[in-house]
Amino acid sequence: MNRKQTGIVLVTGLAALALAGCGNNSTSQGKESTSSSTSLVAKKSSVQINAQGMSPQQVVSLVTAYAGNRYGSQWAQTTKQARQSGLQVNLYPTSRYRLSDNGQGMAYEVTAGGQATGLVYTIDQNDKVVLYQGAQPGKQAKKLATISKSAMAKYINQHGQGALVNDLAKNAQVVDKSGGAISGSSSSSAGHSDSATGKYGNKGPFEVPGDMQGTWYSADNDDDSTMTISDHAMVIDGDDLKLYHQDAQYARDNEQPSDEQVSATKDWGRTQFLHDDGGTWLNVQGWFQGAGDGTSYMVKTENIDGKPVKVLVVGEGAENWVTAVYYPTKAMAQQQADQKYDDLHYQDD
Repeated sequence: MNRKQTGIVLVTGLAALALAGCGNNSTSQGKESTSSSTSLVAKKSSVQINAQGMSPQQVVSLVTAYAGNRYGSQWAQTTKQARQSGLQVNLYPTSRYRLSDNGQGMAYEVTAGGQATGLVYTIDQNDKVVLYQGAQPGKQAKKLATISKSAMAKYINQHGQGALVNDLAKNAQVVDKSGGAISGSSSSSAGHSDSATGKYGNKGPFEVPGDMQGTWYSADNDDDSTMTISDHAMVIDGDDLKLYHQDAQYARDNEQPSDEQVSATKDWGRTQFLHDDGGTWLNVQGWFQGAGDGTSYMVKTENIDGKPVKVLVVGEGAENWVTAVYYPTKAMAQQQADQKYDDLHYQDD
């Protein structure tokens, strides 16, 4: 099955999402880069970080903890503040900044409690993290390094900072701010469109579980695909979908929507939780979708190469038959392409 046919079945047809990961262990440091002489957490921890199969929250926490320890200065200050007020990573198009490498088109702004910091990273075409500081709209940002996730984990382990990564990940949030026009320091969040609430039966943004948020990759069905999920939105292979609660009575009263209604809600997803013997799924359907069951998503843990790895399972049809599995990194997705797991329900079972 083609990946483009496995997404949400909307009135106009659609699919959505994309976020983090890295490739090999090589690093590239700029001449102006400086290292921190002391660890952020003075008492070293025996906790070891494994770069394989990290959740999205662990990835952003690893990047933050690494940069805070390695480069100090604003990165260190923000990392310390994030332990108190919470780590929040805002997603913007890379066009918001002047960066030496626009990577895969998304910039991740690392903040403590949402306050702008000028600390940004991107993911390049080889799935490596490119770190910056002093990033401001319209101004050239200073590049610090290009480094893989595994190399960052090695550094963290060597410096006894594993517990710091876990502490940051507990309350880490990923907020998609790429959906609206961006001017200066203001932005419009793709998932927090207050103006949509109350219109066409819209009862407000749907809160996506934290373990589902992040960037996921799949190579199933002979089709490379990237899905990025934030707190209230999804982007699948570049197609944006905002997730909302819908007034059930409004849906019943508008079974034959007008062209205006369809056009205004073309990128809205009617979202709810579904429960079956396999667990709890996040189900998304077209706003005025009649027939069909939409597309459902669930995070599962699978054993891959002897290690537990969190994956995102995509299900469709009346029984949520699995049509694709998404992984934390592109390399793992290619390695596990079309792999079937004993605990998942496929239509040909």
